[in-house]
Amino acid sequence: MKNHAEIKRVRAPVRIDFGGGTTDIYPFTHLYGGAVLNAAIDRYVVGKILRADNEVGLQYHAAIPTSSGLGTSGAMTLVWLALISKLDKFNRWDKIRLAEHVYVLEKTFGGVNGKQDQYAAAFGGINFMEFHNDKVKITPIKLPPKLVKRLEDNLVLVYTGKPHFAGSSNKKAIDNLVKGKNNDDLLRLKRIAEDMKEALVKRDLGRFAELLNKETEERKNLSRATVPRNARKVIKTGMNHGAIAAKVCGSGGGGSILFYGDKIRLKEKFGSKVINFKFDFEGLKALKD
Repeated sequence: MKNHAEIKRVRAPVRIDFGGGTTDIYPFTHLYGGAVLNAAIDRYVVGKILRADNEVGLQYHAAIPTSSGLGTSGAMTLVWLALISKLDKFNRWDKIRLAEHVYVLEKTFGGVNGKQDQYAAAFGGINFMEFHNDKVKITPIKLPPKLVKRLEDNLVLVYTGKPHFAGSSNKKAIDNLVKGKNNDDLLRLKRIAEDMKEALVKRDLGRFAELLNKETEERKNLSRATVPRNARKVIKTGMNHGAIAAKVCGSGGGGSILFYGDKIRLKEKFGSKVINFKFDFEGLKALKD
């Protein structure tokens, strides 16, 4: 029997994206510059290094449904790189460097992915992110605790039961961009993210909810697969049971739906499909035993 001894544990949060997703992907970032508003949540990918005799291995655990559209793969790769970095704590520069390495690694393996997932997992919090060429600017949205709680109390995350595959949805959107078919659609998504940031800064949650609906409507223009029949059915059910807004998570195509509205009614309706969460403000973190 092998003698297992844990060496190191690291965790990183997944994220919910409010607006601007897909504008963080090349070549849009280089043609127009992208903008995303997202938030890290307290659903984590936790990884650890294990030593068994003379062998060393990595082990992961994620308390999130498979292909949920919450940036799990980016968080997982970030945790992996953090584990092998030999760092016991992560300062701002470490997080930037690791997040960028995750993006490069995913791109090397042929992924059509953006940069928001890695940076959300690294930094935590509610952030407005801007992408210009290869540069990333992160602006934390600092809200008073009472407003953070109001936001948490009105948001409900529901897993649709259908897996989400970001690469497929993103590839269609970028192929259309290269052909000049959806440039205006993506620019409108970018503008929605900017407007959402302003709504939060002004503490206008009513306007914020309106923009969640607008984001979903604009996202439908990117591809029919963005909001498939199953997702439309879930959205309709939610809107009939206390929601005033709904946003497909990630690039759409399945995964999860974020609702804004009557949390009690929505949780009663969707039951076990609800992914309970609060915001995470720590980001990438080395854990103590």
